[in-house]
Amino acid sequence: MIDLDTARQEVERGPRNSFSASFAELFDRQGADALHRSGGERHLTASCLVIDPVTEAVLLNHHRKAGLWGQFGGHLESVDTSLHDAARREAEEESGLRPLARVTADPIDVHVHDLSAAFGTCTRHFDVVFAAQASTDDSPNVSEESFDVAWFTLDRLPADLMPDLPDRLPGLFRSAVSALSSHA
Repeated sequence: MIDLDTARQEVERGPRNSFSASFAELFDRQGADALHRSGGERHLTASCLVIDPVTEAVLLNHHRKAGLWGQFGGHLESVDTSLHDAARREAEEESGLRPLARVTADPIDVHVHDLSAAFGTCTRHFDVVFAAQASTDDSPNVSEESFDVAWFTLDRLPADLMPDLPDRLPGLFRSAVSALSSHA
């Protein structure tokens, strides 16, 4: 399982934004409990935005609990030795695309969001977002956690996206393209 120092270091390698201080506060307040779903109602998650830079498309899943479209992601598990590993695992499990060969080494975003009652005792996720590259020619598969998985071009996104994703997605896409091209 990932340790607290590794999580802190990975978050610090991500971009600084209005949520960055919240991660430091979470780690200081909860310590290693912040890494576990059972550690409290607020905890760390890892996600992965899968993109095809050639067609300017994103691969999204229609999440069962949320009832909305978003990037792949979820809670950390005992097999994860880093947030990067967790984000890759989640994207591969939820998209059916295995292996995802190109995943950013560092996060492209850090984000904090509140959750609906459908998520049970989880009330707030501190999400560390990585990016991966795939092709719209790749055929994803729907996992048990999703209603659907589909490619969308940036100019034809579904109406029922996660609440602030419509505003964030263009910037996340640009950050993903930049991070993936710098590691080519």
